[in-house]
Amino acid sequence: MARAPDERYNQAYELFKSGMKLVEIASQLNLPEGTVRRWKSTHKWDNERSDKNSERSHKKKGGQPGNKNAIDNDGGAPEQNKNAEKHGFFSKYLPEETFSIIQEIEKKDPLDILWENIQIAYAAIIRAQKLMYVKDQQDKTIEKVGEGFGNIDSEKWEVQQAWDKHATFLQAQSRAMKTLESMITRYDELLHKNWDKASEEQKLRIEKLKVDVNKATGKDNEDELAKLDEMLAEIKKQAGDTN
Repeated sequence: MARAPDERYNQAYELFKSGMKLVEIASQLNLPEGTVRRWKSTHKWDNERSDKNSERSHKKKGGQPGNKNAIDNDGGAPEQNKNAEKHGFFSKYLPEETFSIIQEIEKKDPLDILWENIQIAYAAIIRAQKLMYVKDQQDKTIEKVGEGFGNIDSEKWEVQQAWDKHATFLQAQSRAMKTLESMITRYDELLHKNWDKASEEQKLRIEKLKVDVNKATGKDNEDELAKLDEMLAEIKKQAGDTN
């Protein structure tokens, strides 16, 4: 038995024809934005809107008499139209989840995006401490890498000695730390380049991270770290109270 069509489809379609954006339609009708976008693509709503626009353009071309909006206008599309064109392209070819992520990213400050990447890189380094831990000199890993057929001597085994595993870990950690330090340096540069526009949290969290990294590399300073933790917590609390 065919599923009954969603009654909100017609409402969404009429709102779209009136010029409302997909995000606004989804919000007004309490629908996932992806659903509205799928309806638009499947039923080719753009064609309907294009036909209407074409009819209007044939009725009257050129600027209206006395219209000052055309002054200094080189004929290019408004910025919002260019954004709509870009989003239309993305929504047509990208998976819905990817497109939603792009929309979220557009709202973010570049400094915050870089900070999130720093956190991910730092978390990976900390996680590696557990994954690549070598207990002692006897901590070796033996793994079968090939099967034998009838003769057990034909089986292939790979042995990783403790010193091999530890050397591999040190090399990987060194590369990861260099990448992290490079990202921190870049964050510091962007922060000071836009110091007046940066929030207190953006300024303070880089100092805390530097202390964290120093702690991980043996340059410990517990008092300074505790102080920065308290200051960050207070800033986040104040930000939450204002929302």
